[in-house]
Parts: sequence; C-alpha cells; structure tokens
Amino acid sequence: MTISRAAAAVAAGLLTVLTAAAPAAAAQRDAVQHHASAAQGAGAVLGVAGADVVAQGAESVQSIDVQLVLAKNSQMHVTETIIYNFGDTLRHGIFRTIPREYTYDDTHHRLTPISDVSVSSPDAPSQFKVETGTTTVITIGDPKNDTVTGLKTYVVTYTVGGVVNAFSDHEELYWNVVGDSWDVPVQAAQATLEGPTSVTRALCYKGAAGSTEQCTAAGVGTGKTTFGAAGLEPKQGMTIVAAFPAGTFTNTAPILQEIWSAARAFSLTPVTATGSLAVLVLLGGGVIALVARKGRDEKYLGVTPGLEPGMGQDTRTSRVGVFHRDAVAVQFTPPEGLRPGQIGTLIDEQANVVDVTATLVDLAVRGLLRIEEVEKHGHFGKGDWRLVLARDPAEGELTSYETKLYNSIFEGRTEVLLSDLKQTFRADLTKVQHLLYRDVTDRGWFRGNPSTVRAVWTGLGVLALLAGVGLTALLAWKTHLALFGVAVALGGLLLLIFAGRMPARTAKGTAVLAQARGFRMYLETAEAGQIRWEEGEDVFSRYLPFAIVFGVAERWATVFAQLAASGAAVVTPMWYVPYGYAYGYGAMFDYGGFSRSMDSFITTSAGALSAATPSSSGSSGFGGGGFSGGGMGGGGGGSW
Repeated sequence: MTISRAAAAVAAGLLTVLTAAAPAAAAQRDAVQHHASAAQGAGAVLGVAGADVVAQGAESVQSIDVQLVLAKNSQMHVTETIIYNFGDTLRHGIFRTIPREYTYDDTHHRLTPISDVSVSSPDAPSQFKVETGTTTVITIGDPKNDTVTGLKTYVVTYTVGGVVNAFSDHEELYWNVVGDSWDVPVQAAQATLEGPTSVTRALCYKGAAGSTEQCTAAGVGTGKTTFGAAGLEPKQGMTIVAAFPAGTFTNTAPILQEIWSAARAFSLTPVTATGSLAVLVLLGGGVIALVARKGRDEKYLGVTPGLEPGMGQDTRTSRVGVFHRDAVAVQFTPPEGLRPGQIGTLIDEQANVVDVTATLVDLAVRGLLRIEEVEKHGHFGKGDWRLVLARDPAEGELTSYETKLYNSIFEGRTEVLLSDLKQTFRADLTKVQHLLYRDVTDRGWFRGNPSTVRAVWTGLGVLALLAGVGLTALLAWKTHLALFGVAVALGGLLLLIFAGRMPARTAKGTAVLAQARGFRMYLETAEAGQIRWEEGEDVFSRYLPFAIVFGVAERWATVFAQLAASGAAVVTPMWYVPYGYAYGYGAMFDYGGFSRSMDSFITTSAGALSAATPSSSGSSGFGGGGFSGGGMGGGGGGSW
C-alpha cells in the first residue's frame, strides 16, 4: 500500500467512526457533521484524491489511535497505537514524552503517576526503556543494531492515576490525547473513551497550545465516546474533555506533592522553635557536662600548689575549678630535671613546633651542637643558620624524643643548614612530637595521651556534625522540621569546638604545672639587678629554652642586654656564634643583636622544621475555560 493510499484509508476510517456516532447525541449532530466535513476535506488533502502531502523522505505520524478506559478508582488505562512514517531516514525507533507533574498552586505540584508501561510492534524492534522525572520518557527501539524506515506501527500501553477532576455538579477527564510537543505533523488522531458510566458532555479541541478550535466529539450517552482530529501540524495537539455524573469516581482528590522551599523546610513554628531549642539545650548541656567531667584537671587536696603529697600524706584529689585556678608562688628555677619541651607540652597540652625548637636550643645549650649564624646575601636576603655537631650524647643523657630529634638532624652528617631541613624534616617532626606526647603521658601528667584524646573527641564532633547536616538535609527534603537537624549539627559543632579541652591533667601534672607557671612568672618579671647574683652560671643560656616555650625569649635576652650594658661580667654563650663573631671569653657578646637574631632563628626554625613538602490544577475544560493542550497527559514524541 502506498503512503497516499494508507493516508486515504486512515482518513476514511476516521470519517466512518465520526459519522457513525453522530446520531447518538442530537444536540451535537451539527457539530459532528461539521467536523465530519472537515475530516473529508482532510482526507482529500491526505491522499483520497491521490495527492501526497508528506514526501517520501519526510517524517510524520500517519495516525494515532488512543483507547482510554477510565476506572472507578480514577485510574485510566491507555493504549496508543501509533503508525509512524520514518520516510527514508534511518532511525532506531520513536520516543514518547508524557508529563506527570503539573503546577497546582504556589506550594504544590499535582502528580499523575504512570505505571505498567509496555510496548509492542508487529514490524519494528520494540525494546524500550522508561525514564521518570517531571515527565515520563518512553524510548522505543534497538540502540545498537536495528534501524527502521518507512511506515512502522507501535502499540504503547500504560496506566495513569489521579486524572479525574471533581466539581460540585460533575466529574471530569481533561486529557491531551495528542500533546503539543510532537516535532512532526500528525495526519490523523482519534480517541475512544469508556468509563464506569456514560459521558454526559464532551468537547474536543485541536491546534497549538491555547487554541479553542474544536474538533469532533461523538457518542455522548452511549457508553463509548469518540473524538477525532486531522491535519495536525508540528507542535499542535488534540485535547478532549468528558463529563461524568458527580459521584461516578472514587479517589478524585488530586495527588499533590509539596514544592520544596527553604522557607518551608526551615519554617519557624512553635513546634520547631521549641523542639529545636530543647534539642540544642540538651546536646549543648551534654557537651558542657562532658567537658566538666572529662576535660577538667585534677589537683591534690590539702597540698600546697606545686607540691605532691609526702609519705603518709592524704592523696585525695578533686577537680580544678572551671573559672578559677589556685594561685602559685614565683619559682626561681625550672622544675627539677625537666626539659623545656616537656614543660611546653604540659602547659598548653600541645607538642608544638616551638617546643621542638626550644628542645633544639636546649641541646645546643647543653653542648651537643652549635648554632652558627650564616652570612645573609643581599640587603633583603633571608637569614640562615648552620647546625654543627659538637659531641655525641652520653648514654641515657637524652630522652626518646630528644634522641629522635638529634639523630634526625645529624644522621650521616656533622653539620646541616637550617634551610636544608625544609626538604626532609617534616616526617621526622611528626615522630618527635609523637614521642613527646608519649613522654608527658608516661610521666603520669595526663589521664590519657593528649593527642589521642583530642583526636577521639574531634572525630566524635565531626561525626555528630555530619549526622546533624545529614539529618538537616533529610528533614528539609521530607518535612518542615529541618531546624531539628540544625540543632543536632550545632551540638556536633559545639563538641568539635570543645574537643581541644578534653585532654586533662592528673593531680601530679597539675602540681608540675604550678611549678612551671611559677617559673614563668620569674622570667616575665625578673630584672637585671636580680640576676647579678647568678651571673657566673650562664643563667641566660640555661633558662633561654624555657623562655622560648613561655613566649618571653625576647624579653629574657633584653634583660641580659641591659645587664651586659651595665658592665656586669656576664658569661658569653658558647653555643651560638653570630656571623663574624670571634670566640673568646674577653670578647663582648652583643646581647641586643643576639635578641634579634634569636627571635629570627626561632621563627625560621619553626618554619623549617614544620615545612610540608494549567488545567492540571483541577480547573474545568467546560464553560469557556477549555483549550487545546489544557488537559493532563499529552506531551509529544519523535524519532531517534
């Protein structure tokens, strides 16, 4: 059969259906006859007179025949028989797009869920896939092998729910049989509607979206109502409206889905405000209670701060006050037998780079290495220092972390520029810090390794924060209660903030801390006149590493500069060699210059050591409000 003959047959069939149904409703006889005449005209155009409208090489929909069976539960079974003319273009098949989400009001979408999709074809590949979003897309054909040309028939079936609109005097189907999204012309379209009862009124619209031009509707009151249109251009559709008596259907309420908005998801209501505040208070109170219980230091009862109980003395302990610490007395010497790195870690519970730098200076003061200032190149050149091996440590002289530091610097060499450590020392620094944490823990100063305790509570804080963020997202997506999730997230953030407070000192650690605080007071307040009595012991060098961890190294050097300027016979440090300085006990050591150089050394070494490498709303299609494309369903399609 040629294309013109096929078109003529379709048009003739359409005309037969329309004219046969005309006597069913006398009130619509004139309209039916009018559209029957239009169909005859379309048939002539389509080829009844032997003329081909669509060239052999052009694509078109030869016909769409849709069977609509509307059930009492407001679900509708749809069967679409589509005869598609691919012309001489090689294609895989066709696709159908069917809207399933419509704007209902300012806060809701209306849904018409589509299910039970199936596809068959007597003469073309009928594999298909379904993709669902705001629109259901049915793609039909073989994407790998088969291609088709010419006329092919596809039968698409699916069930769609929530399609009935309920009004006070009737219930209604408003459906786009042919949507206005087809990119090719539709030569002929017809639809047959069956429902639980006969249709009491029917209308049909055709044309571009918004068109009120009517097409044929026949068979009102007979139990099977038919509709038809011919000669639809691309982007033109066909829409039907059918009324049923009120009470015909159940489940006529529209299926609604709330439109998401941040304002509604995070809405502030008495419930969300009170509930989220209660959650926040509960979690915040729990965090504070944890800090108060787990993160507070201990102290000895009935013992002078800085001292430990003597033999037979009461060793009871209590928690240190949250906002108050016992006053301490000035200490003129550092805690006996302790190193500056240990004291620095005890003070702030952190094995900082400055603690390692102070340890490096302490090793120099103790004669294991010498620090030599290197000539600075250019006016704006950066300073550098050479670390020179002076002697090997005696057995048992160094702690584990000091040994690691010493070996990392001088293993396989006797000297190294500080700047060269930037390339190699980062991993060694981490190990030194790890050993320093272990040292202060093994001495019984902390209830747990500060680094480990802090990491555990930080991890719990991160988990709680992430759980709160996830809960917020879930509640915001599904409910209006997202503020509850925000409260949980804030609780996790609070725990994360206070994680640094969770390492806690033992009573022994608090006693040593009191000694360290007392010695810091001395370094912060000592004047040149007070130090004269100890000038022969090189007090400056002995205490400088402690001044570094206390953050008062510059002041300590300034005091000795004043002491030297007064003519006092201070001991010249032998472990530090300024650039151009000649050794000799008779030489004047420039403490003022040394203060500036040492400050630069501390800053540079810290950096070097740590450098790391429409109708869908439910309006009626009757009463002048109907138009083509105004109903549900429809969509479009094409080839691929």
